[in-house]
Amino acid sequence: MRRPLLTAAALVLVVATAACSDDDIGGGAAPTTAATAEEGTGSTESSTTGDPTTTLPEEAVEVVLRGDGLGVVALGAPPDEAVDALTEALGAPTRDTGWEPAFSEYGTCPGEQIRGVEWDHLVLLFTDGETELGEGEHLFAWRITGAPPAVGTANGFGFGATAADAEELYPGQVEIVPAEDPFPAFLQLEAEGGTITAYLDEDDVVTNLEAGVPCGE
Repeated sequence: MRRPLLTAAALVLVVATAACSDDDIGGGAAPTTAATAEEGTGSTESSTTGDPTTTLPEEAVEVVLRGDGLGVVALGAPPDEAVDALTEALGAPTRDTGWEPAFSEYGTCPGEQIRGVEWDHLVLLFTDGETELGEGEHLFAWRITGAPPAVGTANGFGFGATAADAEELYPGQVEIVPAEDPFPAFLQLEAEGGTITAYLDEDDVVTNLEAGVPCGE
């Protein structure tokens, strides 16, 4: 099995808890554990009680981590459509790389050029090439590399959850792949319209999630 590329380390611990129907694209699940991080230092400070430190717009509940997109937009969508949908839900992006060579900080990605648009640690990746999801400029992957924003799957699985949570929320739909140096363990979740890959630390806590076409090293 090809291991997808791990692109970021865990910044905070946020346990995702919520539930709604798998078929409800418009309903989201937001983690409920408060956490903060000092950007650029790698240090974290977290609390396991209280509300999230980031207050999301009401529309943000529509942003759902899915194997085929993010609830408000599907993988394969044109860049403007995807960015507009997430901007309406989460506000303006915190970063937009513009189009750059496909070999970048995000790995070696499909096409000749890619574009990364970020809302804190939620990343949308666009390519100008052809993938199984489309041709020309389109959304080929999303990634969660930390928190905020506090978003999860329809059943409440997300950053800071555990492998046990995945198996409880999605019985019979989880494959756990053990660590193999230099790669960490990860799980593949067959739910919400496709496959979601979630990387695990030594305590089986999710540090990163992604869906779509993976980039290589």
